[in-house]
Amino acid sequence: MDQETWSKSLLATYNALPFVVKCIDRSNMQMALGSFSYEGNVLDLMNKMLANNARKEALINAKVIVDNTLALLKPKHKLVLEMRYLKRKSFEQIAQDLNICLRSVFRWHELALKQFSSILIMKGYDDAWLSKYYAGDPVFVKCIRYCADREERERKSLQKPKKDEKINIAAAMSAAANSRQSVGTTA
Repeated sequence: MDQETWSKSLLATYNALPFVVKCIDRSNMQMALGSFSYEGNVLDLMNKMLANNARKEALINAKVIVDNTLALLKPKHKLVLEMRYLKRKSFEQIAQDLNICLRSVFRWHELALKQFSSILIMKGYDDAWLSKYYAGDPVFVKCIRYCADREERERKSLQKPKKDEKINIAAAMSAAANSRQSVGTTA
């Protein structure tokens, strides 16, 4: 996976991380309380709990990495990334909320992701490091699929003009031609 995909994944999983950490805590608590009646090897149970704790630590670190990296971004870049990934807004919604053109949102988003990725690399969180700690985590695997699907849907919706739009454009062009002709005949 490339650095930009990791950046998107870190940002997109940000809101889910506290929930997943709480689930890990509950799971560990249930295992600990059930250990007195556990009929299997207690060492296996302890190893599962230790693995859960290691995962919990990695997920908390991911949240801290995102917080620290966002803090170093330019304000407008930080805002666009927060709206896009933390608040799950579409590019159109961001443009409307910020009262800027859609093209500016795309440009800011692209620059913000590059800046975010560069800061991650400067801090030592490059593709290899992120893959080592997060490539197998189910939260990140699902998030990567979600981001790819969302981008594909948005790409398709932006590429295909609606039939009504084509008709309106044609109608506007013929109306403009008619008005030019009527101006020419009245003069």
